[in-house]
Amino acid sequence: MPGIALYEIGVADGSSASPFVWRIKFALARKGLAYRSKMLSLTDIPKLFGGRFPTAPIIDFGERQMNESLAIADHLDAAYPDRPAIFACAAERMMIGFFDRWLLQVILTHVLPIYMLDAHDGSSPKDRAYYRESREAFYGRALEVIVAGREARLPDLRRAFDPVRETIAGQPFIGGQEPNFADMCLLGLFIFIGTIATLPPLAGDDVLVGYVERGLAVFGLEAVFLSLNLGQKAT
Repeated sequence: MPGIALYEIGVADGSSASPFVWRIKFALARKGLAYRSKMLSLTDIPKLFGGRFPTAPIIDFGERQMNESLAIADHLDAAYPDRPAIFACAAERMMIGFFDRWLLQVILTHVLPIYMLDAHDGSSPKDRAYYRESREAFYGRALEVIVAGREARLPDLRRAFDPVRETIAGQPFIGGQEPNFADMCLLGLFIFIGTIATLPPLAGDDVLVGYVERGLAVFGLEAVFLSLNLGQKAT
């Protein structure tokens, strides 16, 4: 079996925070596949593999390199069919495609204007100039202007997660009794927010705090949960 290398985006404290990278870390754990972690800054990405990949995660299987999280998950199921499946069936895979679009088009539209300056400040120092320039060019405003008044927008972000709260009212995870790839996507997003946030995204008594704690415990990541600024339950 060739060695697997996973290229991750590191933040200022050296930890991995990209929500898309975390999807693949969870998927590799589900498969029971060992890998070598290689930390990157955003500005390192164009220097890899001839600049073929604009974003992370980038995974190197030796004979093949890939960078889209859903495509990587598909490849892992196809390449390692004897290991636990990431997608239980074709129907689940199709629903995950819908969930991914919901997460990107609905949830991230609330997340980014609230946490964009936190993401800048928490990023690797060598990335900050690039991060500011690229995001301000896209939005046409300074980061400080984008996040101004963010406390007033936080309730809308919290309400946007109501479908998840309703789903887990009768089961531990979106996937049922154990996390599926939808859960992996959502857990990755909460790791990203919780790593860089100076404003907790959730109330301390939100059921989603317990959901994240349960999900990370499945993967043996209790210490990661304790490091997150999500609105942790009082102990």
